[in-house]
Amino acid sequence: MLKKLSLKEYPKVVTDLATQNHFLKILTYSLLGIFSVVLISMIFLLNRGPDVIALETSGAVAKIGNNVTESHVKAAVQEYVNYRYNWNNKTIDKNLKFSEGFVFSSLLDSFRKSMAEVKKFVKDKNVNQRVYPQTIDVDLKNKVAILTADRINEFDSLKAATILKVKFQLKLDDPTAINPWGIYISKELEGGD
Repeated sequence: MLKKLSLKEYPKVVTDLATQNHFLKILTYSLLGIFSVVLISMIFLLNRGPDVIALETSGAVAKIGNNVTESHVKAAVQEYVNYRYNWNNKTIDKNLKFSEGFVFSSLLDSFRKSMAEVKKFVKDKNVNQRVYPQTIDVDLKNKVAILTADRINEFDSLKAATILKVKFQLKLDDPTAINPWGIYISKELEGGD
């Protein structure tokens, strides 16, 4: 049922509609402002990257200092070896990309060049490699780690097991999300000499 509007009620109705319109505009602009602030905050937080929090073996937050312990070096070398030496023709690109996070920044170009030949060989010959570390000996004074591991290579249906011995020269730098220890490989020598 429609209500007939009389001429004397017309100014009051128009005033009510104008007031409601004013409140709707204020509400719309407020919501647009809040949405803009939330959107800018989300973009800022997404571009900031993750915070790296080091944990002790007990699960408590570790006290970070300039002291590098043997366990830090062993953990960093173990993680590097997991990426650098464990791959197949499908995962070699991804694993070597992660291993770059443990290579000293000034040596990244030479590392990528040397790994290009390895990638090509692995993809052409369909090679799989797994490495199982046995010992990691650390000399903190000389900043050296020596890895002894069992290496298993698979060429098509053939398997070969050998001993892998690698000597790593280490340098310290800023920690990253991939390398929270801040321990980087500055030289890698297979054979360990």
